[in-house]
Amino acid sequence: MIKLENVTKVYKTGVRAVNNMNVNIGPGEFVYVIGPTGAGKSTFIKLLYREEKATSGKVIVAGEDVSKIKDRKVPYFRRNIGIVFQNFRLLPKKTVFENIAFALEVTDTPKVEIRKKVRRTLELVGLEDKANAFPHELSGGQQQRVWLAMALAQKTPILLLDEPTTYLDVKYQIEILNLIKKINVDYQMTIIMVHHDINQAINYSDEIIAMKGGRMLFQGKPNEVITSKSLKQLYDYDFNVIEYQNNKIVLNYQ
Repeated sequence: MIKLENVTKVYKTGVRAVNNMNVNIGPGEFVYVIGPTGAGKSTFIKLLYREEKATSGKVIVAGEDVSKIKDRKVPYFRRNIGIVFQNFRLLPKKTVFENIAFALEVTDTPKVEIRKKVRRTLELVGLEDKANAFPHELSGGQQQRVWLAMALAQKTPILLLDEPTTYLDVKYQIEILNLIKKINVDYQMTIIMVHHDINQAINYSDEIIAMKGGRMLFQGKPNEVITSKSLKQLYDYDFNVIEYQNNKIVLNYQ
């Protein structure tokens, strides 16, 4: 589904954001990308939907070499990818229903299908009663659900999320993460999410990719790759990793 082969990204400023990265992500996997600030996590995500082009190497998404896609065809390529960022903004003068409908309109979805898709998606994210509400009338968690609905309505096989719960209270974080996991399981959607919370990565993901200094330090199943030693290497900090009910819990002190 997604493969990076010896991928390097160097910005015009000389910053090497991604350095000789090799990654394999299978269809239907839920993958967390973790690492310290400046590790290259967001650049990695941008390479997947061709917001940035690799300086060298291959980025394969759904069997297509992203670097070979012509600029004019990038919007069509992105129709296969749902994207949710931490600094999302809904259209303030449109209702929830209209925001989701607009996301479908720009992808040339027939009008006769839009109403059905919007209503079905609102049910999925639990916002049927907010269809006629405006963004300022919603909580932060509800606004994030609308953004997820906009991505889901397009029925893309891939969903990319960059710190989607950063500005939410813990309650709303858990609600959103439970919803994302349900979508992953029910629809076998491939989900790649940049996130800073190691314990949430352990609880929700199928695999974890750890990045530091533009390089991938490790990739694997949470209970196999998360250890005090690996986290020390990743964050230069001593974490205490314990096991509880067959799961690992990371404590922020040693």
